[in-house]
Amino acid sequence: MYQAKIDKVACLGTSLGLASFFFLSYLTYRPNRLSSGIGLSIWEAIPNVETGVFLSLLVLMLVLSFIKGSHNGLNALSGLAAGTVIVITFWFAGEAALSMTSPENAIARFSLGAGAWSIAVAAYIVLFASIKQLESRILKLAVSATGPILLLFFISNGSLNELSIAKELLSRKERFVLELYQHISLAGLAVGLGTILGVPLGILAFRIKTAGKFVFFIANTVQTVPSLALFGLMIAPLALLSEAFPLLRQFGIKGIGWTPALIALTLYSLLPIIRNAYTSLNIIDYSIIDAGLGMGMSRQQLLFKVEIPLALPIILSGIRTATVQSIGNTTVAALIGAGGLGIFVFQGLGQAAPDLILLGAIPVIILALSADLIMQGIIIMATPKGISGGQK
Repeated sequence: MYQAKIDKVACLGTSLGLASFFFLSYLTYRPNRLSSGIGLSIWEAIPNVETGVFLSLLVLMLVLSFIKGSHNGLNALSGLAAGTVIVITFWFAGEAALSMTSPENAIARFSLGAGAWSIAVAAYIVLFASIKQLESRILKLAVSATGPILLLFFISNGSLNELSIAKELLSRKERFVLELYQHISLAGLAVGLGTILGVPLGILAFRIKTAGKFVFFIANTVQTVPSLALFGLMIAPLALLSEAFPLLRQFGIKGIGWTPALIALTLYSLLPIIRNAYTSLNIIDYSIIDAGLGMGMSRQQLLFKVEIPLALPIILSGIRTATVQSIGNTTVAALIGAGGLGIFVFQGLGQAAPDLILLGAIPVIILALSADLIMQGIIIMATPKGISGGQK
């Protein structure tokens, strides 16, 4: 039976959105790309009707956060309202920038202000809290996908083209696609190599305790080294190696570029994969192993037919952690010439251009969130039906 109940997370998110709506700047106007900006409140940036729509949706989200509890319909409505708020945050800002742009101030820039970003984050918190309460996977997918689909529509029809971050993208479109591909390739290859090395090492650590201590010592030590330092440590030995064996340069092995970045990222990905592989095998009930041995199964048969299938969801959880971590760390790899979206981040820092920084940072966040969701889906599918609860 439905009972009205406050959703504290959704209430907190909506309160943040309302505070940002009233007290933070929605748009930032700059006469040119590098000059200081002037903050514009939401009242100054968009028409009264659009402001009313914005405020009405935020109020609706607040009201629903107090009464929706675990009610499917109300949570779906709350999630759709939050997704709509995310969409109109960007859409209204793009329309406002277009209306204020004229041939006389063609070099002027309009950026999303702190208020717009805070409202978008607040709406995402409400969306996340609402989706968690939904029971149907189809309903979860529908509520989750509505916002991104609408946002992609407005991006594709040019509604956001007058925003500064869109101008940065349009002026670097080909380079952006290249670096995005480079980023995904580098992070994906690092996690792939980490999985190939990490899962057997986790099994070794489980089977041979002495070897396990050494494996975890090395993996834990690597994890304590800051990413930038580890990238730097790779440069000298690889440079010396490529000098001693010039043939290696033809295969791209040198002090800077892909090779040191790939090695460092692979090393970083090892710990969560090794740890989860070890833990997943360690927590299997020994009675299951004993039953397999009693049926005449060899240790190898037990490993591949019993232990690994049972351990797979937890192993995949380690790969999921390593994937998200690798996508973030690949950003830093741009500093040693490995390419990737970090190039835009560091160019933006060097030029004091915040929208160029965001051009690199936002896709990294989207990639990490997307990879996390994809891996979560794979884990759910890989979880044996006999294991209750699944993976979250």
